[in-house]
Amino acid sequence: MEPKDLLPKRVVRYIHDMGVRSLDHLADNFESSTAAGAAPDAVRNLVSQWKSLSTDDKEKFVELVAASVVEVIAASAALPLGLKLGKKAAKAATKVIRKQTKKIRKAARVKGKKKAAPKKKKA
Repeated sequence: MEPKDLLPKRVVRYIHDMGVRSLDHLADNFESSTAAGAAPDAVRNLVSQWKSLSTDDKEKFVELVAASVVEVIAASAALPLGLKLGKKAAKAATKVIRKQTKKIRKAARVKGKKKAAPKKKKA
C-alpha cells in the first residue's frame, strides 16, 4: 500500500507543505554560532545542504520525509484498534520495513562493493 493511500490526500499534502515551509524557515532563521548553545552538527549540515538544493530536489527530499511521517501517523492510528487489529497492523508495518531495508541494503551492496568470491571449504 502506498503511503499516500494511508491518510487522506489533504493531510498528506499538509504534511508535505509544512515540511517544505519548516525547512525553509529553519534555513532562513538559522544562526550558526559557536556559543555554548550551538546547534548540533546535524542541524548545521541540514541547513547548509538545504540552502544548496534546487527547488525540485527540495520537493523530492520532503516527499521522502513526508512518506515516512505518513507511515508513522498511520501506524500510530492503528494501535488503539484492538489487540487483533493491532497485531495485523504491526505485522504489515514490519513487512514493509523489512522490504525497504532489504532494498536499501541491496542498493548499497551494488553501489559499494562487488560480491566476493565464494569461500572454499576446508577438508
